[in-house]
Amino acid sequence: VLLVVQVVGAIAFGSIALLADSIHQASDVVSLFLAVGIAAIVARPASRTFTFGYGRADALGGLSHAVLLLAGAAFIVGEAIRRLDGDHEVEGLGVVLLALAGLAVNGLSARWLHAGHGHSLNVEGAVLHLVADALGSLVVLAGGVVVLVTGADWVDPVASLLITGLIVWSALRLGRASMHVLMDRVPLGVDLGDLRELLLADPMVTDAHHLHVRSLGETLSLTGHVRVDTEDLHEAQVVTSRLSTALADQGIAHVTLQAECHPCEDPGC
Repeated sequence: VLLVVQVVGAIAFGSIALLADSIHQASDVVSLFLAVGIAAIVARPASRTFTFGYGRADALGGLSHAVLLLAGAAFIVGEAIRRLDGDHEVEGLGVVLLALAGLAVNGLSARWLHAGHGHSLNVEGAVLHLVADALGSLVVLAGGVVVLVTGADWVDPVASLLITGLIVWSALRLGRASMHVLMDRVPLGVDLGDLRELLLADPMVTDAHHLHVRSLGETLSLTGHVRVDTEDLHEAQVVTSRLSTALADQGIAHVTLQAECHPCEDPGC
């Protein structure tokens, strides 16, 4: 409803800043439906063909959000530049009223979504859309007040460019985080050196190498080799089970450790 009202208002009041906010709102509608669909996919259990589960769909959702944001930003920039000459008359009072409505709706929606869901790139993408919309409405409000008081219509396209900067920042931040997951980057906040020290702290472990950590969506996975000071298979299994528990305490839910009783012969060791 707010989207339709803003589009009609943007046309009626001649505000490119309000239209920019409407374009952003339209991307939100698509993104929120996308977020719901991807959340359902992520919740599906692992299968024989998707043995790690569907957690990476979360990153794909985040990347899709980022692409939609950048597409909307490109349109806004083109329209804003075209109107910088100030020849387009803007109805300041109408812009102010609709900006106030947009600020209230988007702000409350972002607060609800953030409070009711866990840490997820997909949900974060939806929240960023709503927060950016709320801040965008604030910029539109400020621009509308200036136009209303001074009659300087050129302020409206300038306000839209400020909104675009906010949109691009949100998109690049989210897109970078999503690509990090898809490219198997070590998750933020995880230090391989610290994890290696944790493994070496066990009195039965003499070496730890080939450590790889990646995100599976909302969970983390680690694989690695540990050299244990025993040739007894049962005792080696007890050690790796103990190490898995220690890593789980660090937030790493999926652990695969290869126990070795002799120096590793792999070239990468």
